[in-house]
Amino acid sequence: MKAADEDRGLRAVRRVREVRESDSRFGLSVALGSVRDRDAEVQRARARLETAEGFALGSVADFRSHVDRLSGLVALESVATTRAQASRTVAAEAQRRWQQDRRQVRVVDLLLERRALARAEERARREQAQLDDLASQGWLRAREQAHQRSQQQTNPTTEETTR
Repeated sequence: MKAADEDRGLRAVRRVREVRESDSRFGLSVALGSVRDRDAEVQRARARLETAEGFALGSVADFRSHVDRLSGLVALESVATTRAQASRTVAAEAQRRWQQDRRQVRVVDLLLERRALARAEERARREQAQLDDLASQGWLRAREQAHQRSQQQTNPTTEETTR
């Protein structure tokens, strides 16, 4: 049986796992992009909060408006921080899945390599057995020829008596 036929099923498994690994790598890429975007949102929210004007003087309504505006900026920063943390969690899970999928592809590759190595070893054993058989046959022929020559040398008259 050919190696391609023997490994057909395993190669199909590898293709499926390779597609899964590719999908998870794409998912990781998207998740990392989301982390960058969410971290940028946090930085913008912090910058807005840090550059907000302080309350100098004014009416109670002005003070209340200022407090509401600062509360809104703090809430925006808090929401941005929470979203950034959630996106980091998603990215960590995406990385874990990608690494797992990558390991699964590598496992199939290792199995294919082991099968190829086992086939090569078996082929080498068969070749060695054939070479041993040929050497044995050659040795037997040489021994038979040497035996015949030695008999001819010990009985040179055998030909003469048959004539």
